Amino acid sequence: MIQERSVEYEYLRSFYEREENQIIVLYGDRFNGLSAFLKDFLRGMSYYYYLARPCSEEEQISLWRNELKDELPKRTEITDGYQGIFSAMLNQKCEKRVIVIDEFQNIVKGSEDFIDILIRASGDKWSNQPALFLLVTRGSFWVEHQMVEKLGRSAYEISGLIKLNELKFLNLVRYFRNQELRSCVEIYSVLGGYRELWEYFDDSLSVSENICRTILTEGSALWEYGMHILPEELREPAVYYTILSALSSGKEKLNDIYKHTGISRAKISVYLKNLIALNIVKKVDSYDSACRENAQKGIYRIANAFTAFWFRFVFNRLSKLKFYPPEKFYQKYIAPGFEEYTARYFTEVCSEYLELMNRMGKLSFKYTRKGSWIGKVGNLDIIAQDEEGHTLCALCSYEKSRMSYEDYEWFLFCIKQARLKVNDYFLFSSGDFDERIILEAEERENVYLIDSSKL
Repeated sequence: MIQERSVEYEYLRSFYEREENQIIVLYGDRFNGLSAFLKDFLRGMSYYYYLARPCSEEEQISLWRNELKDELPKRTEITDGYQGIFSAMLNQKCEKRVIVIDEFQNIVKGSEDFIDILIRASGDKWSNQPALFLLVTRGSFWVEHQMVEKLGRSAYEISGLIKLNELKFLNLVRYFRNQELRSCVEIYSVLGGYRELWEYFDDSLSVSENICRTILTEGSALWEYGMHILPEELREPAVYYTILSALSSGKEKLNDIYKHTGISRAKISVYLKNLIALNIVKKVDSYDSACRENAQKGIYRIANAFTAFWFRFVFNRLSKLKFYPPEKFYQKYIAPGFEEYTARYFTEVCSEYLELMNRMGKLSFKYTRKGSWIGKVGNLDIIAQDEEGHTLCALCSYEKSRMSYEDYEWFLFCIKQARLKVNDYFLFSSGDFDERIILEAEERENVYLIDSSKL
């Protein structure tokens, strides 16, 4: 886990090594490996850990005091309130300690003065024994959109915020060592970059076997996750489910969702913003090229891989799944469209490859912005440019065993539609390439062919 999160680990470690007390908020989404990251970080340290529950302030204090008694020396006095809890922990002698409050939003939401008490505790010297206060939550939406308003001016006392984002495809490949690249792309299209979801898949089984065992079997862990996929803080879940179902069926514009659902455009817009804030949906803005009239605008797509898979293949056929064996359901309803569904995630894999090459300085120029172009007739999978306008375009072919020369010609046509002057052409294929494309790459220094062996 430390290797996968080395940047976040070193950043958090830098706060731990400071002489003065620090208050850090560590957060991420569900299933992103926060618990494993915490355990690795705390290894060998002196620490106190408390998992806050959604309960009244009085019950919270009682639970914390009772758990703390088991960790402190006998006869240690724990006075009333949060101040008494902090004093009991901080009065114990050690060179450096970490106080971890997991799901801390459960305390903040029910207490008017908890943060102020915490700030006062962090401001004391405690016999020159510094402490790192680590506030942890899996509520990214709350941290990024509600926490500052809730804390008010006290938010300025927070030393830093560290977010654990999704892991990269490269991390997934290293995790599933027994799977071929194509299978890893399929797994990535189902589970995304969430380490805790990866743990449900058996590396010795095929992707289809894992899907049947962990998602399509009633009562399995990922079945239960799918059945309760939306965060609890969302009101009117029926509206959100309806919008996500519409998106999964290809209704990607606000007006198309309106026609499909009958929900007012204004309401759809508000709910889409909430889903975007939760990283469940994303707005795909077409890359700003010289030809805006040929580009589509206002495209929305499901951003979370498992949510996209669930709504594309399972949510709309739950009645069938109740009576079909998982294997039959997979072959009838998932297998026919799974390759087409996975193709979009292959584009993300290719984009990650270019990011790595860009960081290593192995491209002809170092790009500073990247995106995709969604045309009214045809798309460009990846466009990247630097400050001076040098441009890279990429075509990503997943569904075909061989990229044809016609695919390449269509790619050039879309570039013309976008009115781009391209310096480098990257052609990614999960299979191989037409001989004429290979000849083109041999004759032109700015055409690069990347097959699965190079990814």
